[in-house]
Formats: sequence, structure tokens, C-alpha cells
Amino acid sequence: MDALSRLPVWLRDPRYTGANRCLPCTIVNLVIAVALAVAVATVSVGWALATFAAAAMTIGVRGYLVPGTPTLTKRYLPDRVLAWFDKGPERGGVASGPAAENGAADHAVVADDGEPFDPVTALVEAGVLLDDPVADDFVLEERFHDAWRREARTLADADTDEEVLADFLEVDDAESVALVDRGRAYAAYIEDEPAGRWESRQAFLADLAAAAVLDDRWDGWSELPTAGRSELLGSLRLFVETCPTCDGSVTLDTTVVESCCRTYDVLAATCDACDARLFEADVDPAALERAAEA
Repeated sequence: MDALSRLPVWLRDPRYTGANRCLPCTIVNLVIAVALAVAVATVSVGWALATFAAAAMTIGVRGYLVPGTPTLTKRYLPDRVLAWFDKGPERGGVASGPAAENGAADHAVVADDGEPFDPVTALVEAGVLLDDPVADDFVLEERFHDAWRREARTLADADTDEEVLADFLEVDDAESVALVDRGRAYAAYIEDEPAGRWESRQAFLADLAAAAVLDDRWDGWSELPTAGRSELLGSLRLFVETCPTCDGSVTLDTTVVESCCRTYDVLAATCDACDARLFEADVDPAALERAAEA
């Protein structure tokens, strides 16, 4: 999609570039590059500029200049410093227009009454989620759940992801929409501009299938802004029970995810059969402990 992705695999390092680029590691390496250039400048300004240009290019295509930077950054930079640059895993979804690749809107979604949009309340009011007094939790309305599961399997078998996303985003030219599978991320682009990201193709299928069923069953669905629909669909994935592509059981649990220089506690929904991640969100371990004790 971008100039970097067109470079040969042997030259670039996708583990530390693109969506996987680590800002703390990049900053540390740029500081090192500047230090090297300053040292060389004592001999020749021209060579100093050339040194910095070569170092910056290396950081651009490889993600780092000094081998082992991710390990060194994780070991020696305090977590509070890393947190300034890295917010950790975020729930994926469709962005409302050109947006950051994590799929989040630039601002919090606001309802018509000016209050923050609450996807759970909206789903309850639409009759999609039901408060089950036996389970002491919300559950999916049975007919919606069955229709959602059937639609997800239909989309998975049809393999028309770009066309379905174009329809959801109301994009006239489906050929301008592209989806790239990066293993742990399923990224969407419109005319080479980031438009959204999901944890996997399975998560994408769950979202778009739910959108199709909600459009048929909820009169107010089409009136929601794209950002609101995206947030609502991401919340729905907490209730996915079977994988859209392999019908494997989906387990919701907390786990530890390791980025290049940090580790995170996340709430994750994962298919037990194919290991596809359908939901992932950064969580506060202390909050989970308090909820378990309540």
C-alpha cells in the first residue's frame, strides 16, 4: 500500500515497520543517529549529513539502527516512559473516514443528546442484547445470533471482502478499497489511505456480518455515524461464540501480549481451533481483580 511495503522483503523488516513500528525504539535510534552525525561532523559536515541520511534510511526500512534495540528499550526504559508513546492494543474496526490505522476515530463518539455513545445501551435498546438474570450478564437475542452466524459464514465463503467493506463505508468504487492480511492485523485502505484495522479476517467478517443483520433488523442502524457503528460492532464481538471461518469455539480470556518493547494485559477472544483473534483490548489487571471479587 505504501512505498515501504513495495520494497523487497529482504531489505525491509515488517516486524518493526509499518503498523508494527515502535515509536520509542524509533526515537532512541534517531537520537543515536544524531549523535553519530555530530561525532562525524567534527571531521566533515558533508560526511555527517551522509551518515545521518544513511542512518535515517536504515531506521525507515528496518525499524531500528542498532541491532537488539527492542530488547534494550524494553529493559532500560521505564514502563511509564514507554506508555507516553504507546497506548497498547486497541480494539480494531472501521474508522470514520481517513483515520489512524488502528481504526479508532480521532474523537469519542457522541450521541444525539450530547452524551458519550454507549454501544451496550444502544444494543439493548435495539433488542440485540438481552439482560439474562440467570447468567447475570448480557446475552445475544437468539434470532439475531443465528442470523449473524449464518451471514458470517456466507461472507467467509463468498470471499468478496473488499466489495462488502465498500458497501458498508458507502464507497462508490469498490476497486479503491484494499484489504491486507498482516497475520495479527487485517488492514483496510481506501485509495492507499488507512481506513480501518481488525485483529484478523475473522474479526472483519464478524463485524461486516453483524452490520448486515443489524441493517435488516434495526431501523436506527443506518442513522448512526460510521464511527458509532464501528464501536458498536467491536463491542458485539465480545459475544462471538463460534469462528466465522472454521466454526471453532471462541474463548474469552485475559492474556499477555508482547509488542517489540512492552508487554500488555489484554482481554482477548480467540478461536480455539484456528487461533484467530476476534477481539483484543487493553485492560487494567487491577480492575479485573476488583470485578472478579465483586
